[in-house]
Amino acid sequence: MDDSDEYEFDVDPATLERIPWLETPLDPKNPCIRILKLHQGADDSPITCSLQVVSLDDNPGYESLSYVWGDAKKTKPIIVGGEIFNATENLVDFLSSLRQQTADRSLWADAICIDQSNAEEKGRQIELMTRIYRQAKEAHIWFGHFTQSWTDEIKGDSGGYIPACELTSDQWNQTEKWCLEELGQFLRAGGKAQKGQELLGFDTTIMSQTLAMLDDVAGGKHFHEFPLFSVTDNGTTKAGEFVMNRHWLIIHDCFRWLLSRPWWTRVWTLQEAVLPQVDPTVHAYPYSFRLSRLLNGLKSILDHSNGCCKKLGRLFTVAYLRSLFAGESRAWAVHQHRERFIELEPPCIPLEEAIDSARGRNATVPQDHFFGILGLLHPELQEKWFATFGYSCTTAETFSQCSKLLYDYYQSLLRLGEAKGVRRSLTSNLPSWAIDLSAEVPASYDGNQRWELFDASLQSRYEGVDEWVELAGPALTVNAIPIGTVGVCAKRLSEYELDLLGNPHAPDVMLRHVSEWQRLYVDCAGPSDFDKFWRAAFMDRNIWLYYMHKRKPLPAKRLAEIKQWWESWNETGNSRDLHVDNQSGDNKPGDYHYRALKLNFEKHRFFCTVRGEPGMGPAEARPSDEIFVFQGCQAPTVLRRREGSNGKDDFLFVGLCFLDGWMYGRAIHSRAKWQTLTLY
Repeated sequence: MDDSDEYEFDVDPATLERIPWLETPLDPKNPCIRILKLHQGADDSPITCSLQVVSLDDNPGYESLSYVWGDAKKTKPIIVGGEIFNATENLVDFLSSLRQQTADRSLWADAICIDQSNAEEKGRQIELMTRIYRQAKEAHIWFGHFTQSWTDEIKGDSGGYIPACELTSDQWNQTEKWCLEELGQFLRAGGKAQKGQELLGFDTTIMSQTLAMLDDVAGGKHFHEFPLFSVTDNGTTKAGEFVMNRHWLIIHDCFRWLLSRPWWTRVWTLQEAVLPQVDPTVHAYPYSFRLSRLLNGLKSILDHSNGCCKKLGRLFTVAYLRSLFAGESRAWAVHQHRERFIELEPPCIPLEEAIDSARGRNATVPQDHFFGILGLLHPELQEKWFATFGYSCTTAETFSQCSKLLYDYYQSLLRLGEAKGVRRSLTSNLPSWAIDLSAEVPASYDGNQRWELFDASLQSRYEGVDEWVELAGPALTVNAIPIGTVGVCAKRLSEYELDLLGNPHAPDVMLRHVSEWQRLYVDCAGPSDFDKFWRAAFMDRNIWLYYMHKRKPLPAKRLAEIKQWWESWNETGNSRDLHVDNQSGDNKPGDYHYRALKLNFEKHRFFCTVRGEPGMGPAEARPSDEIFVFQGCQAPTVLRRREGSNGKDDFLFVGLCFLDGWMYGRAIHSRAKWQTLTLY
């Protein structure tokens, strides 16, 4: 054995991979970060990088990266600090597109600049996230490669979407028929069609054409000024010679591709797009453009569709083929938040709005559904959170603390409608009153706005907590007045019946179940007052008023109309209104009664209290559940009593409800005393 063999030892490959981070430790007492130096190189050469520690207090120059990590199992090797590092394919592709041939580039990419195996370091870096993105000299967003097969990437992203290039002849003929029905509106607005030869080569520059469309509409161009139609080469202007411009559909396919990138689906990318003070550059290789071009174009399309070009909105957006999808709302949220950051000082987003914007997005680590939006909140709130809780709490603790903070900040318990309740949750140990930020919004949740239309607690406020440390713990203390107990509940809809609500069989399902509600009410209420029944079934929705109009008990005239409509539906099987819809323009009856009842039918369960009072509550409600009015909540709540660990009863939150006679302050007017309850 020679001298060198004396010092041989086995080294764990994982340790070797961590050497670049071990050699660049971050001072926990200072706002230090690592900068990734992307070394210059030819396109076909290996990617080499090095790490450098800098302090944010020194205002270092770097560019931030925002991307989706992608499949952790699909990696490519790069060199970081002389060691091989297996980065996800998405990040490697992003770095390849950014690398320059003649100069190095200073970047910040979370997957490399943070030691992902060091939880303590990760927590400290998350605390600096707002500063990291705010101080970046440039910001970059990675949408991925825009290839010739781009249309394959939008198939089925919202349930059955068909790109224009794959329309069958029958589908194309039907689409053209729909569009030609609006040809008159197009011509009356001054629209002109392009000749066939003017469109040659159009689809070879589809991304450029799509970006140009967004620029034009953002610049004030009206819908009729776009080539929505084309004509045969002879230039005739007879209606029969007009055809829908197929290239226009392809432009909207490309627009949809931009808004359906996986980048929009991640929680962290929300703040990564909003925080930078610069206008981020979007990379859809080989194309690059500023994010504002996409967002301003989207805003202008929405503005025109709801305003000056309303009559051509469906035609311009090809709404006949395009179902709504989350990409539009997510992009709109980014636009609104960036505008808010420009207007406010200090720049921040209200907690409620940040939570709403992040719902439905994805995160690998569940508690990042909160930490991914924390950087958008007021700096003082961020500082208090990290000083009190840091990044070490469990997912259930994080979501519970966020929920309490939400209730406390707005002095309202109305968002309890989103809480877990007694439903199952993938977040273990989550209290019933807490909102599971990682879950989809419950199907039964129909928005705070509807419950805000009531006033069961007479505009009282939730008292909340006095100190931040009180946000911790699984208990929520509330002041409440008992108003009833659930006696019987209507039969729940089966999964099969829920599926039927989306097709022509929905009226039959509703007719059968609502008839059963009536029989249940008669059995419970004795001498039945069907005015009460219909007020509950419609939840006091007056169909002749704007649906967000402040609620009050339905008047006798409206109740009489409902009863006549219901009797007609039972006799004829036709669920349409008895009156002509003057706004439709086709001299046909509307369906306002049906749609108002269907909304409640889908999202709530009919019940009667032990006193025979009708109500609409959560699907999980069951006999013996108790109903309370909470201080600071506009709608009554359904609770489930249980024996607590200390021998005293506590409660589980089940859901919000409508209870006839109790929606407008009756509990407060009765001068009943508030009771203190503990929810778990």
